[in-house]
Amino acid sequence: MIVGGALVAIVVYSLQTHDASIKRRRDVQRAIADRVRIADGLDIPTGIERPNDDESDDGVINNPKVYKSMGCELPNYVSKKGKIWAVSKNGTEVPVGIKGVNWFGMETGMQAPFGLWDNEHNGTTVVSKPDGYAIADFLAANNFNSVRLPLCVQNILDNKPLQAAIINKQTNRALDLSSYVSLIQSIVKGLGFRHVSVMLSMHTLDLMNTAGALWYGVGITEEQFLTSIDVLTTALCTNEYWNVLGIDLKNEPWQGTWGTGLANDFRVGAETIAARMLEKCPKWLAFVEGVNDQHDIVLDGQEYGYYDWFGGGLHKAKLYPPRFPVPDKLVYAPHYYTPAVFPQMYLFGGGVVGKGNVIVDYVELTNAKLYNRVKATMYDMFGYLNEDKGPAVVLGEFAGLYTKDAHPMKTTQRCTDLTIQIMVEQGYAGGYMWSLNPESAYQYNPADKAGHFVEGLMQDDWRKANLPFLKAMKGLDALPDLKPMPCFPIVKANE
Repeated sequence: MIVGGALVAIVVYSLQTHDASIKRRRDVQRAIADRVRIADGLDIPTGIERPNDDESDDGVINNPKVYKSMGCELPNYVSKKGKIWAVSKNGTEVPVGIKGVNWFGMETGMQAPFGLWDNEHNGTTVVSKPDGYAIADFLAANNFNSVRLPLCVQNILDNKPLQAAIINKQTNRALDLSSYVSLIQSIVKGLGFRHVSVMLSMHTLDLMNTAGALWYGVGITEEQFLTSIDVLTTALCTNEYWNVLGIDLKNEPWQGTWGTGLANDFRVGAETIAARMLEKCPKWLAFVEGVNDQHDIVLDGQEYGYYDWFGGGLHKAKLYPPRFPVPDKLVYAPHYYTPAVFPQMYLFGGGVVGKGNVIVDYVELTNAKLYNRVKATMYDMFGYLNEDKGPAVVLGEFAGLYTKDAHPMKTTQRCTDLTIQIMVEQGYAGGYMWSLNPESAYQYNPADKAGHFVEGLMQDDWRKANLPFLKAMKGLDALPDLKPMPCFPIVKANE
């Protein structure tokens, strides 16, 4: 009895010690996961298991070895009634408003979204990290449900392995760095893990963005561009990447025309690119930007001449709409910006254009007048397309410099606030703010000073949110039908 009792005590003690060891290890991993998460103002106590926490089989929390399949079907994404819809195989239709961000870097020579270097000083991870909160978690927690991912045609065609130093593989274990396309696949899956969708942007032709602004240019033919579309549809048009909405056919084709029938007619270019995409992936959407031209508009009784924002000029789209071989696939995706990008005279009440396009002795407008001018110019460039509630209108880029606005009356900041207000009031399908990256650069601050000014939704260390800017984006929470991207479970044939 004494010997038996001692054995039982030893076994019980061993089990208790083992359980305590496991608990200590999990506590350490959770403490690591809490230590440097992206600070976004959310009140989440440290050491508490969050609903999104994930533990790998080796005990590491929030740093998976692979991104598991979600078991979602790739919906048929359609654009109709002024909205984007996810349509399941059984016919279920779910409207989804877009609160999105741009996350750039893959269009550059780095071949990867910025911020994933994750060293002891700065950087982060896609979904989760042993020393911080995930980009995807951060976005989902703040009601962002989509990422616009700028890409480079040259990078797609070359499809080279990534440089090892660009991404911290230890804290981004699930990212496949063996090629450019495999990294896109990994990022799409990582974002999908948190029900965040991806819109792929054909952003640049070459790494230095010197080949031109069209879908062909110096060293890149139209056929090469279309081949890059084939690469994307082949790699990503499956249930595994259910959260890919489609492709922004060409970023800011400002060298193009619209409806002219010339070689640079972007309406024809959009039709050509969309047809190629839809041939292999009829479930995706084609996002179409505008061109750049000069126009006249009367504001407060005064006539102004102005140029469209790059990507914003859709004046002729109603007269000459793009025609695609699959119905309900067109999304208009114009850009609208602020004086930080270019000090448009119509955003001010007076001043003189000086060297480098600065506005000397600029006069800031009242809130009411600035609202009317932002509203009128949005309408003139593209907003009229939203009236009939046909194809959805989603701003592909907007916002910019915010917290650092040096105007006494914060004209740059107010332009962003008013753009959001008008998007909500007029029932736009959503928009993608520019940008997540703290490296986002602007040329004017304030209107009479040219230079290099940077700001993004993340602070410079990629571990803390720019809280005033983040708070401003909460205005998008009032968008109709804003929700996480819906997952329609894959139904097997015999079920």
